[in-house]
Amino acid sequence: MARGEPSPADVELIGRLAALDVVVSAAQLERWRGLGLLPRHARVWLGRGRGSVSVLAEETVAVAAVLGRHARPGRDVRWTVIAWYAEAGRPVLPGQLAVPEPPWPAVREALVWAMRRSTAQRLVMAACAAARGGEEEQDAFHAEAGRVVGRGPAGPAHPDTVRRVLEDPDAELDQGEDRRRRRGAVSLAAAAAMGAGEVGGERLIDALATLTPGLDWTDVAAKARQAEETGEFDRWIQAGAVDPLGLLQAAGPEEMAAARHAATVLAGIGGLYLMHGFGMPDNPALARLRALLEESGLALIAATMVPMMINPSGVVHALTMCLAPEITALATWLESALTEQADTGQGLLRLPAAEQGGAEVFMQAWIDHLHQLASRARARRTGAYEDVDAAQPSTRVPTDTRSAASMDQDGPARPHGASPPCSR
Repeated sequence: MARGEPSPADVELIGRLAALDVVVSAAQLERWRGLGLLPRHARVWLGRGRGSVSVLAEETVAVAAVLGRHARPGRDVRWTVIAWYAEAGRPVLPGQLAVPEPPWPAVREALVWAMRRSTAQRLVMAACAAARGGEEEQDAFHAEAGRVVGRGPAGPAHPDTVRRVLEDPDAELDQGEDRRRRRGAVSLAAAAAMGAGEVGGERLIDALATLTPGLDWTDVAAKARQAEETGEFDRWIQAGAVDPLGLLQAAGPEEMAAARHAATVLAGIGGLYLMHGFGMPDNPALARLRALLEESGLALIAATMVPMMINPSGVVHALTMCLAPEITALATWLESALTEQADTGQGLLRLPAAEQGGAEVFMQAWIDHLHQLASRARARRTGAYEDVDAAQPSTRVPTDTRSAASMDQDGPARPHGASPPCSR
């Protein structure tokens, strides 16, 4: 059929997608078919010399819908494939089409391509080159790493900090947290590519403590000092130990699907963790989940998964991180906590005092609380007094026999991955 004259099945497909608020053209459909991403229509023979007609399959609608949602003018189709792969791992929401899996060869090609062109991979390659060079090359790497890390995000602020500012815009903040995180990221990048000896024990432990603040690093710091004295510290992290591109290239479809599941779980829990900072009402189940995450020492990693899993450029790094068994163990541990809470009837989105309504009442209380905070801010700016506190709903956690303080007795076992790798 001539270009520009879509088949009846494509006309039907474009109409079905429009009903889903997804706009695509016939040319886009043909391009996706040519790349092996969109199934070709099956043909049904009419018999008696009347030829055949193409028939639209429901799977084709689902694939075209996800491609259309993530396609952008000028965007390389490999970014679209990565976004598709991330969405295929999420739970299906009521009233939405289930997202089928993209072809694995296209997924692997897209992930490897994205990692090769990423700033993180270029930084690792530069560090490896510096490790083979002299002191001048290593100094140049540190300068470049500082510049690159200084441009990127340092990770979300702690929810308690955000909540304090939300409740009191005049609250004093620790201005050095962002700088310490960036410095820690540079130290870890240097240690991963050039070995622990390049960084030194004190800087390495400081970096780990900054990026995983929930863990007690006292014993590890003592072991690091002892290892430096005996000349064994270099072996803590061997040069070239971290190779994101190599991890992606070696991962098969099952291993990558497990990493995707871990990233999805951590992003969901990390989202709940961060939303506490934005005034979300509290309850015993949420408080316990936050306490478990803080106990793991990897709360920052879960929080960072939230923005990473939204954009295709972040998805590739999130999946690579979750190929590490320690991160997978964290996701499994937290997921078991969620399952346990569900089995005991503890709803995450439920007000402690609400008998009915569930998530709807919970969300309305959150919206009302944000409105009250906005009214209070307007009153502060104008100097006018508004009695906005009288009707403010309580978002504090009431006394509960299954509070976060008792989680060590009735919570899931701590994952092996919560232990720092260098302490083993």
